[in-house]
Amino acid sequence: MNFNVGNYLKIMRLAVSGRPNRKLFTIRLTTLQVLAGWSFVNSAFQQLDRVLYPDAAKTEIPQPVFITGAARSGTTFFHRLLCLDDEHFEHFRFWEIALPSIAQKKFARRAAELLNRVAPGVTKAIEDWEQRQFNSVQQLHKFGFNIPEEDEFLFLMPFASATITVLFPCLDELQYLVMLDEQPETERERLMKFYRECVEAQLYVHGADRTLLSKNPAFVGKLRSVSEEFPDAKIIYLLRDPLETIPSVVNLLQTAWRGLGVDEDDILGHTPAIVQSFVRDYQHAYQVLKELPKERYSIVLYEDLVRAPEATVRRVYEEVGLPLSDEFGAKLHEACQRAADREPKAPHDPETFGIDIDEITGPLRPMMEELGIWRPVEPTAKGQRT
Repeated sequence: MNFNVGNYLKIMRLAVSGRPNRKLFTIRLTTLQVLAGWSFVNSAFQQLDRVLYPDAAKTEIPQPVFITGAARSGTTFFHRLLCLDDEHFEHFRFWEIALPSIAQKKFARRAAELLNRVAPGVTKAIEDWEQRQFNSVQQLHKFGFNIPEEDEFLFLMPFASATITVLFPCLDELQYLVMLDEQPETERERLMKFYRECVEAQLYVHGADRTLLSKNPAFVGKLRSVSEEFPDAKIIYLLRDPLETIPSVVNLLQTAWRGLGVDEDDILGHTPAIVQSFVRDYQHAYQVLKELPKERYSIVLYEDLVRAPEATVRRVYEEVGLPLSDEFGAKLHEACQRAADREPKAPHDPETFGIDIDEITGPLRPMMEELGIWRPVEPTAKGQRT
């Protein structure tokens, strides 16, 4: 059983603390109840898998590729490009995260195939409903049942995912969810065993000759655990100036919290905790990558990805020893041509969110200088960078 009762009770306590308004209380309580039910059902199906598909535990996971980096660093764009390499990679889609067991995946696939044959209009109606239902969240997170998704959401089953902090702006109390690498060894092993089982199920269904392609900004806090669990894994780290990513993340979280009805004082009061958490993320990733052999990782600068995405992908493939076929090369070229017309959004000004630039550049300057993203920062009359 993957359900972590201790985590659940702690988060339930946070759900009622601070006297949340009725809307926020209802959203939190409903979400926790749905997640608990989902976790219990999925755990039961995973137990059933062990009976029906005992050989699934022997599924090899050869050289999985993990894309990570601070949120707002281009990880989604990079991931979508690599997902075009469908003759090589296998990735999780949202529905496959919602139904992680082999039995669930097989049943859902057969049901979808049958429905598409006998009632294609129903399939189209479901797609239209999906678009209407989730249109409001597309600006925060591109969502779709069949869109490549972050398998970090699998960790919601044992209530051990950093995404829980979106519902609860309590980073001080929930920091342990963000940084798995700092948890006790037994907990790290338990959660990595759970994650491996989910990956084994995914590859068992789609073909053991496939290579896992995973994209999760939240995996920064799991980098050491992941690299130890999968010792031949390739890690691709997207690196963007923290003076651009951190204000962008603060803006994203504040927008989400306001939409949930979180008290404005709570929203503004948690900005320092967000900054400190992401500074730790940068430092942690830098330390873990330095410990790995060079052939196991590649660092992608955000500016390079935006300016020359095709050349950047080709360089990464060469650095980590991935085969790049002519078929994927053609798809990659076409996708990058389409992306060339998109204008990148202007970065947010840290001062707008009350962020002290020195709290970022002070601890991170050595890393920024070594990795080539340091630019002198001189406050102007408005506190902006020059």
